[in-house]
Amino acid sequence: MKTLSIFIWNIANPSLERAAKQAELLRKRSEDIFVLTEIKSSRGCLFLKKYFQAYGYYVVFPDFQDNQEYGSMIVSKIPLSSRTLKYTNFISPRVVYSQISLPHNIDIEMIGIYVPSRNASEEKIKRKKSFLHALSNTFQKLELNKPRIICGDFNVLEPNHKPFYPFFKDWEYDFYNQLSNYQLTDAWRFLHPLEQEYSWIGKTGDGYRYDHCFISNTLLPVVKESFYFHELRQQRLSDHSALITTLNI
Repeated sequence: MKTLSIFIWNIANPSLERAAKQAELLRKRSEDIFVLTEIKSSRGCLFLKKYFQAYGYYVVFPDFQDNQEYGSMIVSKIPLSSRTLKYTNFISPRVVYSQISLPHNIDIEMIGIYVPSRNASEEKIKRKKSFLHALSNTFQKLELNKPRIICGDFNVLEPNHKPFYPFFKDWEYDFYNQLSNYQLTDAWRFLHPLEQEYSWIGKTGDGYRYDHCFISNTLLPVVKESFYFHELRQQRLSDHSALITTLNI
């Protein structure tokens, strides 16, 4: 293996029919790892789990104790082991944790997350704020010197996002900023310091860069590329574009 490529995509809890199309498309792709968010204990998502297991992929699928909750899953062509990430005060299916073992005794922690979205309701705002606070506290407790990739749909924008949306609060931007305190860097922004890109487009045509891939600073020298793949959104296989990040290993 000379590279490690990660395909990050919010699949929007697909119907069984759309899940079958997503599965066929993903199986033909060359990336090593797929981090899929906005999954559920639904027919479409359970189909994806069984489909990739049948083709010999390694799959980390969360334990859904609440059928109404959303989550994340990791699908990998290379061996990975599911781990338990100690955390409190937020719903476990939204965070999946695994470790990838690469040649030359290289182990990389892979964490997929799907942060709750929110509207103007006080209940959803409180839920998202509590989730981000607990998640930040969890990351603060992780060993800083380990190679680590944290990616998924953060439902959070960077502070200098253009356009600027006044309804986002300081605590949402703070979460993005705090990740640098844990020796993590936004891989796409690292490679594209001046560009603007969007992974989700609202009904009014406004763009939002919600989907991110943060990597340990120790891995920055081996980041080869990071870009948004819009074709899947344009084909209406999801309402999100994918984010593809590749490291030279």
